[in-house]
Amino acid sequence: MVSEGMTAFAYLAALVVVWGWLFFILTGEWEVNEQYSHGWFIPILSGWIFWQRWISRPEPHPAESASRVVCYAVLGLLVAPTALGVLIASVYPDWRLVLWILGVSAFASSVSLTVLVGGWAWGKHLLFAFVFALLAIPWPTALERWLTQELSLLAATMTTWILPLLGVAAVCHGTMIDVGNGTLGVDDACSGIRSFQSSIMAALFLGELFRLRWSYRTFLVVVGLFVAYALNVLRMILLSVAVAYGGSDALEKFHDPAGFAILFVTIGVIWLLCWILQKFPGTIVVPFPLKEKGSMAKMGRAPALTCFAVMGVMLLMIGGSEGWFAWKARGIVRAPAWTVLPAQAGEVLQDKPLLERVQEMLHYDRGFQRSWTDEQGRLWHLIFTEWEPKRMSLYYAQPHLPEQCQRMIGREIISKSEMRKTEVNGIPIVYNLYRVRAENHEFYLMYIVNDDRIDGREITAELATPANRLKAVLAGRRNMGQRSLQLALIGESEQARAEKAMLEVLPSIVSPSAKTH
Repeated sequence: MVSEGMTAFAYLAALVVVWGWLFFILTGEWEVNEQYSHGWFIPILSGWIFWQRWISRPEPHPAESASRVVCYAVLGLLVAPTALGVLIASVYPDWRLVLWILGVSAFASSVSLTVLVGGWAWGKHLLFAFVFALLAIPWPTALERWLTQELSLLAATMTTWILPLLGVAAVCHGTMIDVGNGTLGVDDACSGIRSFQSSIMAALFLGELFRLRWSYRTFLVVVGLFVAYALNVLRMILLSVAVAYGGSDALEKFHDPAGFAILFVTIGVIWLLCWILQKFPGTIVVPFPLKEKGSMAKMGRAPALTCFAVMGVMLLMIGGSEGWFAWKARGIVRAPAWTVLPAQAGEVLQDKPLLERVQEMLHYDRGFQRSWTDEQGRLWHLIFTEWEPKRMSLYYAQPHLPEQCQRMIGREIISKSEMRKTEVNGIPIVYNLYRVRAENHEFYLMYIVNDDRIDGREITAELATPANRLKAVLAGRRNMGQRSLQLALIGESEQARAEKAMLEVLPSIVSPSAKTH
């Protein structure tokens, strides 16, 4: 037998280690992705929910033999995927599949430990705290991308339908709305997808606060999503009117206040619904039995030792991952660093900074755009971004694929080549070639994303397949420098000639860098 305090310490410490490391990995996503900035509140709110249920926990009933076997089996089966997830997440903390594997592992481990320590009564009582914690994990990329694109396009279309009724002429180009006196991007006005995350969080938390039954909490989630999207469309309409009459200065003035207003109104609507619903009989669960708080004095030694073991294994995984990359870093051969030299003072070509919105999204260390016309009258446009080696570089440097970005500004991807390799000034380069249709013309776009990782024979790009990503992890490559280059050519009708022209101009653009990462 072990003391109640020791068992409680072991159980709570194991939960802190399991969830604490996952939250640490997710902080990068919360910091750079506005859609998941609500994640900073999840550890606090889920901790509060857990504590409220912990202080009202029922009397523990040790799990039966069959249940204990199941719990130990679950914990054992989770070791391998968790260890692999810890290793991969250290290099690719944006890989949603890996994040969900770690999240499910944390959830299953927490439920198993809870059942071992306090039985199924505890598992049921504390379950919601673990479910709520999963809200911190980003949605699967395919689902998120589809929602973002489709809802943004729908919001822009709805806005351009309504604006003429208000006396404002508007033309929709993808997710861009031209109101004559300026252009408003749905990304500027928000499409509603960014409010989805916080709406779900608010609905579930307020449902817990008011102790509503699960069916009513589900209703709150649906209402919250609808209200958030409707209010964002209203926000787009109001900002479009403001831009039409006040120009871009009006957008800067009203953008943030309108966003905060939507958040507060959405939460206010959900809170009002909770207040109304609790008035009806049968909508709330029985209040927490505060007088029946269970003691753990009767618990045996095995549950406490299991909690200590889980905590130790988790810390060993984290330490082992760091040791692995520190050991492998000694033998890594870096790719030749390259850059795009900026235009010099007095030259005909002039570099311009990227849009402020793009700078806020990417947080690059260096970036600019450049346009010029060659002797044949063809128009060229270049965008270059570069990140120094550091933990957050991979987050910021995530490729904004032309498949997504071009569509968002009203263009269509007609074709995309397979990934190709070339060498420019002794530097290995990988790229894809796109054929893009704009309103009244087509053009070709070369998209290059390279980092500083190389094994002496093959360069690894951030657009690599999952198999190549695993190879990068096993080779111990992380926190490398990142850079991307987009080169567009307008005025060339044939793909072969366009690609040849781009490859010929690359040596005058790409230059070896004096930096050694």
